[in-house]
Amino acid sequence: MKKLLIILISIIGFQAKAQDFLDVSSETDYERIYVEAGFLQPIGKLSKQFEMSPSFGFWFRNKINKEDFVDLGFNFFIPKNPVEANFKYQDSIVKYKSKYFGINIGTRFSKVIPLSQKATNFNAEWNSAIGLALNVYSAPNTLQFEKGEHSGEVLTTFFLSQGVKINYKNVGLQCHYQWSPYGLFNEKLEKGFGSQSLMFGVVYRQ
Repeated sequence: MKKLLIILISIIGFQAKAQDFLDVSSETDYERIYVEAGFLQPIGKLSKQFEMSPSFGFWFRNKINKEDFVDLGFNFFIPKNPVEANFKYQDSIVKYKSKYFGINIGTRFSKVIPLSQKATNFNAEWNSAIGLALNVYSAPNTLQFEKGEHSGEVLTTFFLSQGVKINYKNVGLQCHYQWSPYGLFNEKLEKGFGSQSLMFGVVYRQ
C-alpha cells in the first residue's frame, strides 16, 4: 500500500509541476479535447492472458508553450477472452478471471511537429505518458472463502507509454507502446503474467 501511495503522490506531483508551466493565457488555437477509440493488443507474455481488446480514452489538453502540451486523462479497455490467472490464496493456487475492465489514469506529455508549412492543422505528435494502471480480477463463485476474505483482486501498478499520432484537422491515427508491470506490487499473482502491449486506433479532437 505504501508503494501505491508513493506512485499516486508522484503522479500528482507530475501534474502539479506541469501546471506550473502551463500557458494561462486565453488562447484557444489548439484542440483541447481528445476522444480515442481503438484496440489494445497484448504482446509478449501478456498475449497469453487475453486477446486484442477494444480500448477507449478521454484526454484534456493544456498548453505549455508553442509546440509542447500536457494531457490529463485515461484509457480503458475491456479484455476479450481473458484466461484464468493464477493467484496465491493461503497455501493453495486459485484461478481468477478478468471481471470488468482495465484502466490507465495519468499524464501525457506531447510534442507537436508540423508536417506542412501551408496546413497548420496537419501535424504529428510524440507522446510520453506515465500514470496508474488498474485491472480487476474475480474468483469464480464456486470457490469457498473464509469469512472476511474477498473473492476479488485488483492489480495495481504504474504504466509508462511512448507513441505517435498523425493528425489532420480534427481526426488522427495513433499507436502507443505501453509497459504495465502488473505483478510488481502483487505478490499473489503468478510469475510471468506479462506487462507489454500496443494501443492503436483513431482520435477525434476538438
